[in-house]
Amino acid sequence: MEPGVPLGFTAPHADDGFEQAAALDRLEQAFAAITGQAPAGVFAGGASLAVWRNGQPLLSLHGGEAAEGRSWTASTPCLIWSASKGVAAACTLHVLQEHRISLTASVAELWPEFAAAGKDTITLAHVLSHQAGLAAIDQQGLAITDHEAVVASLAAQPPNWPADGSHGYGARTFGFLLDEIVRRLAGETLGSFWERIFRRPLGLDLWFGLPAELIDTAATVIAPKTPPAPGPFTKAFVDRSSLTRRALSEPGGLLSPAAMNSPAMRTASLPSLGAIATADALAHFYSLLGGDGSPFFRDESRAAMRTTLSNGPDRVLIDQTSFSAGFMTNAHGIFGPCPDAFGHPGAGGSLAFADPSLGLGFAFIPSAMHPGALPGPRTRSLVAALYGVAPSA
Repeated sequence: MEPGVPLGFTAPHADDGFEQAAALDRLEQAFAAITGQAPAGVFAGGASLAVWRNGQPLLSLHGGEAAEGRSWTASTPCLIWSASKGVAAACTLHVLQEHRISLTASVAELWPEFAAAGKDTITLAHVLSHQAGLAAIDQQGLAITDHEAVVASLAAQPPNWPADGSHGYGARTFGFLLDEIVRRLAGETLGSFWERIFRRPLGLDLWFGLPAELIDTAATVIAPKTPPAPGPFTKAFVDRSSLTRRALSEPGGLLSPAAMNSPAMRTASLPSLGAIATADALAHFYSLLGGDGSPFFRDESRAAMRTTLSNGPDRVLIDQTSFSAGFMTNAHGIFGPCPDAFGHPGAGGSLAFADPSLGLGFAFIPSAMHPGALPGPRTRSLVAALYGVAPSA
């Protein structure tokens, strides 16, 4: 990013019990260090970062370029990759809340075709916490935009592994499963539900399918400049037959940043990985999820967001992960020191989470990706700056 590109800044509010001014000052410095790393004259993208508390803004930063020659502004939206999943999970929990359906209900009760191939006992909790054994779709060659074909295939296939309490991250399939659950109950797509219940009422710049008139406002996503570090995940990913590779490449094949920058993909509704948002919108939403007295969710729904349902070795990510009903939980410290924090990372460095102990919502959205599916050093340094602690390993 070019030196001298200004950073947007919103002054913090006074508060009690949290050294807010110091925390936000640390964040501003850490963000400036990240956005000032590129040499002059090189297009290295940009980023935005926001912190909200109980529905009120505390900090809004942006820097760099959204596209060559176009500065990143406070209103620049950017692809958030799998950070989309947390928003999709919130929509699903809201639908279940509206219809008073328990997470212990079987998926087949509302989606009868899903019972095929021994899946009749899989519950909504299993799907939301990645324990359903549907991390990878068996049928290859389906378009990622063909919702009907994908969900029909998932409903017909057996689980990827026998039910044993283990979990495996559904990088692509998760969004299709949640979208179909919402469609069965609400009679509309998950993207439409989000628009009606949350986006328009709250004025959030976050879309599952960017409106056509906004296509050219989105930031250009840039592929990682360095290869992924060697390790079990990388080894599994290069094996075309592995569950890891299958989960991260079907349906739709490997999706390059160039493909995701296309108008067709920017306007597609892809709940697993296609939401486009500003950091302010994402942090605002998470501050409502983490705060008390949200008008959108009952206590039991908020408890479901932060209560860990699966924890341990992840069959897909080949790492230790933990999930609640649709969100990644903080059993392994990626969201800072609050044990009840919950949220979701996105490929390349995007991260959004709620800290219920403080009513905080945090979001960081970079356009220049780092390799890997989990937060890297750049993202971890920002979480550490917020709390004044050493970055997690």
